[in-house]
Amino acid sequence: MQTNEVRRSTRFGTDSATMRAGSVALALGVVLPLAATAVHPHREDVMDNPAVFTEYAESTSWIAVHLAQWGAALLLFAGLMAVHHALRTGSGPARALARFGLFATVQAAAAITALQAVDGVALKWATEAWVGAQGPEKTAAFAAAETVRWTELGFQSYSNILLGLALVLLGLATLAGSSYPRWLGALATGSGGAWIVHGVMVSYVGFFDSTPRLVGMALLAPWGLAMGVLMWRDATRGARRPGDVAPPAARPTLVGDGERS
Repeated sequence: MQTNEVRRSTRFGTDSATMRAGSVALALGVVLPLAATAVHPHREDVMDNPAVFTEYAESTSWIAVHLAQWGAALLLFAGLMAVHHALRTGSGPARALARFGLFATVQAAAAITALQAVDGVALKWATEAWVGAQGPEKTAAFAAAETVRWTELGFQSYSNILLGLALVLLGLATLAGSSYPRWLGALATGSGGAWIVHGVMVSYVGFFDSTPRLVGMALLAPWGLAMGVLMWRDATRGARRPGDVAPPAARPTLVGDGERS
């Protein structure tokens, strides 16, 4: 039968491994999306469908770029899940907020996956079909491509809102607890609020580079890098979070008393 000491060692060893992996994923997840987005075709006005559809259809790197964007986003969400892992032993309110932040993170990851499938695959095929169509078929193909584009717009809006919600909840969990500096909680909450505003604006305006989106990105990067460093430090030190309760020491077996086994 495994002793209490061994169980405790295994539990904290797992925590350390999770936090190390999560800290690396979080740092990469706030940097790599910027690199992937930088090589995304963006010569034409994103709201000029005939021009932008032609650009997308002619792109030879479209699918690869969107696979890279998806992978980078998954790293970010893995990092957010590790943040929940790091915050889960705080005070009652902090634990509750972190738990809801985890739920929002999972939903945001699903929304981003759907977005990349529509944008990275379906839209590519639809625009190529429109460019290659002739006569009356071209009008129908353009309408089909627009429908895919509008679907992408919807996923873009909701995925940004869900990302923002996850950041707000994790930021509030940091503010409510004492595990990490509260200024980190303020950065995450501010970034999340900006992403939510941008997501709502996309629903009404369409694709565009809004000020809230720039603010969200500007706050997300330092938060993710700083949080990643602190999580790595804590994992390396084997730091314990407030609320961790040491298991009781095993009662020694006494030979010669009335409790022999």
